Amino acid sequence: MLRRSRWVTVVASVLILAGGVAACGDSGDSDSGGDGGTIGVSVPTVEGPFFTAMLYGINDEAEKLGISVDTMDAGGYENVDQQVDQFQSLIVKQPDSILVDPADPTTIEASVDQAMSAGIDVIGSGDPAPNATANVSSSHCEIGKAMAVGAKKLLPDGGTLAMLTGPAGATWTSDRLKCFKESIDGSGIEIVAEKSSDPAVEQGVTIATDFLQRYPDLDLIYGADDTVGVGAAQAVKAADRCGKTQVLTAVLGRQVEQQMKAGCVQYIVAQQTVKIGRVAVQTAQKLADGETLPETEVAIPLIPVTPDNVDSVDVSTMREPDNYTP
Repeated sequence: MLRRSRWVTVVASVLILAGGVAACGDSGDSDSGGDGGTIGVSVPTVEGPFFTAMLYGINDEAEKLGISVDTMDAGGYENVDQQVDQFQSLIVKQPDSILVDPADPTTIEASVDQAMSAGIDVIGSGDPAPNATANVSSSHCEIGKAMAVGAKKLLPDGGTLAMLTGPAGATWTSDRLKCFKESIDGSGIEIVAEKSSDPAVEQGVTIATDFLQRYPDLDLIYGADDTVGVGAAQAVKAADRCGKTQVLTAVLGRQVEQQMKAGCVQYIVAQQTVKIGRVAVQTAQKLADGETLPETEVAIPLIPVTPDNVDSVDVSTMREPDNYTP
């Protein structure tokens, strides 16, 4: 089990930070009980299939091990400063470790260093964190490359592509996009439009509808994740172009699986998101028990999903149960 939380003299920090946290509000925070130690969790948002599934993996694994989980939700990728404030409040609480998916790695770096100096292990979970003890993730560059493999399979002779690129400025967006573009270079696939947006279905619908109005014979739409991917599929269906304008995306959520089975999504790069959460907790426990990690950069394999294998994929490593809410 994790060792009990360490006691340190933090009266001044508590007084300073308590006001900051109260000002931000803590309606997004949640705790799950246990008696084997404490893990803090800091995420940009608890919304969307990726974070819901990862948080399920974290909480379910922690419950099995008797570990308490203190989760901080910054409320969106744009709330970088709030995530830093919440991370600071976790440091004050002195958990045994902090699992963090940073909205902005550069902004969170000083806080990671502060936690490490206080004897708190930091584990990048979902996305790597700078200077962390360890990271458990699926490389976004590798996801971009895997999506490029899908694009070239869908358009072996080339064609036109429009891109829903995800949140502007987010590290996962830029890494995924950069490696995707590099990998399709020379393939004959022409990018005719691209636009950033929040990871939201309704924004995917709006932007993809605009793409289809501008390019009615569009061959392929790239959705950075399955929120905008679902939106793209809905727009394609409304335009009666399922199978004509193909859709490529990442993360195997329930809605995007339904859209694939309906013939409106053709290729999904699935992350084993639940497994990321579980392995992050297991890594925290190993560190707390004084074990030497065999590797500090743990890459969770990606799984390509197509209409041919969508019915046989093991979703238990990718998706939370139907009744789970973070």
